[in-house]
Amino acid sequence: MEKTREAIINHALELFSERGYEGVSMRDIAYSVGIKAPSIYNHFVSKEDIFNSIIDEMAKRYREMAMSSQIPQGTMEDIVDTYVQVTTEALVAIAQKMLLFMIKDNFAKQYRRLLTIEQYRSEKAGSAYRSFFIDGAIAFESELFQQMMDRGVFIKCDPKIMAYHFYAPIFLMINQFGNMSDAESMALETVKKHVEQFSRIYVKNLVKSENQT
Repeated sequence: MEKTREAIINHALELFSERGYEGVSMRDIAYSVGIKAPSIYNHFVSKEDIFNSIIDEMAKRYREMAMSSQIPQGTMEDIVDTYVQVTTEALVAIAQKMLLFMIKDNFAKQYRRLLTIEQYRSEKAGSAYRSFFIDGAIAFESELFQQMMDRGVFIKCDPKIMAYHFYAPIFLMINQFGNMSDAESMALETVKKHVEQFSRIYVKNLVKSENQT
């Protein structure tokens, strides 16, 4: 039962990302999975239910990736406590793992394509796109950076603009390298240089060190 439900989510995402949400019927999804059309209703009450489950599945996969990649988790205080000890090299490794997930994982790639297609046609898709790819990331990083400024790790500046400085290039990389074949090495090197330059600009100790040399 669970394997069929998972197959429905995966096939629906693939079809939605190719044809758009409105271009796919429940019958299309059932046919792609290899089950009879009425059987799909044993798992989902509607196409919207499947769409919502895709959003939930993406959030679950992202959390699992974050945990396996040792990306700091927990309350914001816990996350800040961890990040204040993180070296630039460790931050590079975290950014590389996150970027590779977004450009190499098939589910993540199809999810981005689906929401990119549907964000102007569906309020729900637009909300999911902004929450996952834009607003959620900027809000989280703004709060994180503010608290790290308060701890004396970063120079004092506008935390939201700082979040834009950090995240906007990564968002661009997701879109650039996610649409390229054999882009892994270029993506890893680009995000490495980005994080290193970001650190040179904003991390206090690095700024002091450079000023002293």
